[in-house]
Parts: sequence; structure tokens; C-alpha cells
Amino acid sequence: MKSTANQDKVIPDSFRILLRKYLGKPETKSLAPDGTPCTGATRGLLQRARITAGKLVPVGKETDRRWEQGEDPSMVDSDIYIYETRTKLVIADPAERKKWSVFGPRKLMRESKLSQEPVSNVLKGIGVRLRTLAIIRQRAARILAE
Repeated sequence: MKSTANQDKVIPDSFRILLRKYLGKPETKSLAPDGTPCTGATRGLLQRARITAGKLVPVGKETDRRWEQGEDPSMVDSDIYIYETRTKLVIADPAERKKWSVFGPRKLMRESKLSQEPVSNVLKGIGVRLRTLAIIRQRAARILAE
């Protein structure tokens, strides 16, 4: 819904407007074909986004519901977790790292034009920027194609 500048009227969105917004919306659960995040204009076969949980933090209940629900042992479940966001770092899959370690870090460094630290971090399974991982994936695919 939109409102006018004076906010004296509310104009409901038509189905056409909703559909147009939906079609231009980025797909947050997938990656573009080159490994970067999707945008509204992304085209091609989408890749799976990899999600790595960092530290698990148990979340306690705000109130003790046993008093309201009776003595039900299932109400005492304290195994509720939240997933903390990991800044902007991603980790390569172990299968990918195994394939890439065959090339060796030097070849990946030459092909990707990245320094030793990000390449070795990717091969060790340490978090790197999404763009860095996308560059290594792209260059490794070229090496495999040769």
C-alpha cells in the first residue's frame, strides 16, 4: 500500500504492481551463476547458497510455563538455539577444497591473482569474503576445464 504525500489517502497496490515487485525481487536463498549474491536482474542457472552456522547460543525461556501447563516434562526443554550471523565471511565446501588442493595454492594464486593469505584460508576452510570465494571458484572451474 502507498500513501499520498499529504498522507490523507491510502492507495492499495493492484495485483499488477505486486507481481511486478515480486518479479524484480532478488532471490535471497540462491547465488548467481558466478557465485555472487542474486539481484533482481540475475539471469541463468542459480547456485545454492552455503550457510555455515557459527557459534550456537542457547536461548532460555522468558517465563517458566510449567506453572501454567502443569508438570509436563517436555515444557522444560532448554535446547532452543539461535544462530549468530557471521559478518560477511563464507567457507568453501570440504569437497571443493579437496578438488582445489590438487592444483596447489601457487597455481590458484597465479590464476586468481589473489595473495597467499586468502587462497590458503580458502584451502584450510577459514572464512573469506564471498567475492574472494567466487573468484577462486571461477578460476578453479577454468583450470578444471583445461
